[in-house]
Amino acid sequence: MGGNLPDATAFQDSAAEQSARSSSIGACYEEMRRIARRTLLSAGDRLLFQPTELAHEAAIRLLMLDVGRFESEAHMLATAARITRRALLDEVRARHAIKRLPVLQTIWPDREGHTRLDELDEALEALSMVSPEHARIVELRFSLGMSVEEAARSEGLSPRSVKRRWAAARAWLQARLDGNA
Repeated sequence: MGGNLPDATAFQDSAAEQSARSSSIGACYEEMRRIARRTLLSAGDRLLFQPTELAHEAAIRLLMLDVGRFESEAHMLATAARITRRALLDEVRARHAIKRLPVLQTIWPDREGHTRLDELDEALEALSMVSPEHARIVELRFSLGMSVEEAARSEGLSPRSVKRRWAAARAWLQARLDGNA
């Protein structure tokens, strides 16, 4: 019988996976809107988007990922924060190609003045290649705005370990942003 037709159980599995993805992301959607608001507020006073638009874009991009790869809700939210930041940068780059727009900036805790969001994103990517654990703490603390205690709970670490990783990650990122790494 039709060897080229897909197996019906494979279709049911993918529909079940899609449903699981949608419900997981739906459960975190309000938090994703908070992430989008935080990302846009730190991006400066000339906003190009509304938080809801940015949260929708992040949700769409998250739907394309395998939900099973997330270890926890905090892991999914950290990924959502990264996706939100990248969606914002992608849109700015696309609009920048059309006309001159200001560069998005954010405030990094250990730096005077503003930091370019695209430079911070590149530095965070480099950190994640060196130490994914430290990069995850930055995502939780900086991008999601979690307290030390909240980050410790979500990562299953002691608050002291989170503080050490946060300090080490900030120092590494600062050196990278200053061009010393």
